[in-house]
Amino acid sequence: MTLLRIATTSLATLEDFAPPYNLSHPDPDATFARGLDLVDAAGAMKADLVCLPETFKAAGLPASRIRELAEPLDGPSIRILAERARRHRMHIVAGLFAWIDGEIHNVAVLIDRDGRLVGTYSKKHPTEGEIEGGVTPGSASAVFETDIGRIGLAICFDLNWRELWAQMKEDGADIVCWLSAYEGGFPLQAYAWLHGFTIVSSVQSYAGKIIDRSGRILAATSRWGRLTSWDFDTGKRWLHTDGQGEAILAVQKTYGDRLRVETFGEEHVFSIESRDPALAADDVVREMGLVTIEDYISRCDAAQRAGRRA
Repeated sequence: MTLLRIATTSLATLEDFAPPYNLSHPDPDATFARGLDLVDAAGAMKADLVCLPETFKAAGLPASRIRELAEPLDGPSIRILAERARRHRMHIVAGLFAWIDGEIHNVAVLIDRDGRLVGTYSKKHPTEGEIEGGVTPGSASAVFETDIGRIGLAICFDLNWRELWAQMKEDGADIVCWLSAYEGGFPLQAYAWLHGFTIVSSVQSYAGKIIDRSGRILAATSRWGRLTSWDFDTGKRWLHTDGQGEAILAVQKTYGDRLRVETFGEEHVFSIESRDPALAADDVVREMGLVTIEDYISRCDAAQRAGRRA
């Protein structure tokens, strides 16, 4: 059992920082400082990963200020975030306007525990207003290998292009960090279910969310709480009930409180998650002769190909 603590944030940028939460006029330096406070709080919680929203320093500001606020990838904002990542020994994903090869991009940056810039993703599908403000669209999806799994990056309006999410799945993403100005809503839950990855959203507005592969919202920020987290067993396994639904009770009897079993009746799926450091879910799969949903789908694909040839 290996636990992974994921944290995410929201900014509610157009409100003052404290009650009575009157409307404010965002100042980029104050917004950046707010983001750093959230990062430090996530560090105090010993998070392995924390996300900050799309272009978070520029949140709430008009497109006319994009050029003014864009920085190079070795600029002060990324250097400060890298120092925080080193200080707290955690990964940081954050959104910025950045100059890359003489062009402005809306980027998500991934910084590792050592403060190294692992990679960047340039928003592939910016809005018309962003393009009019000088933003150049990106051209490719991005998934990066880290010590907490393969992390995919997406930004805001990308939500409306399904092929980008399918590509991240094809590239092996375990976690997708979606940085946005708005909440996104149900499509995020649908993508988590369809592609079998965890989605972490961080937003300029109110509700940043952590969504597991069942499509459930496990944790969310709010007007009152701008930081939330959830602990995952990275060895958790998902299985289909076909041919093994009758094994669920046997698993529960055999492993008792060493294992957490959840069932999803309408989807015909169940999950197993270790509660014992000495027990891995993969051990249970092997010892009980079970088949994960990924392996079952692969077997069905092979049987279908053989059936078509026949």
